[in-house]
Amino acid sequence: MIVRTRIRSLIFNLSLWLIAAGAVAYFGYHSIHGERGLRAHRSFETEIANLNGKLQELVAEREALELRVGQFEPSAVDRDLLDEEARRSLGWMAPNDRILIIPASLQRSAF
Repeated sequence: MIVRTRIRSLIFNLSLWLIAAGAVAYFGYHSIHGERGLRAHRSFETEIANLNGKLQELVAEREALELRVGQFEPSAVDRDLLDEEARRSLGWMAPNDRILIIPASLQRSAF
């Protein structure tokens, strides 16, 4: 009986250690390779850096648009800009204007 109790105690202790080691290995693996692990964190950081760069471009574009819209205030209208917009929207041209036809693939947006 004593032999079986020692064997049973040894097997029980060994199985607890193996279960604990398995749990540590499982969670350790997923902390590095998992969906929210260290590798995913690195890819999130590069994506954040890319999106911050895109944000800076959009902020610069917005500031340019705000500057352009600010020139249309009734108190201080830029006459050249007003003339340019009026000709573009109405399709008119002055006698000394030259027209260049640019293919649609090469055109850029005015804003």
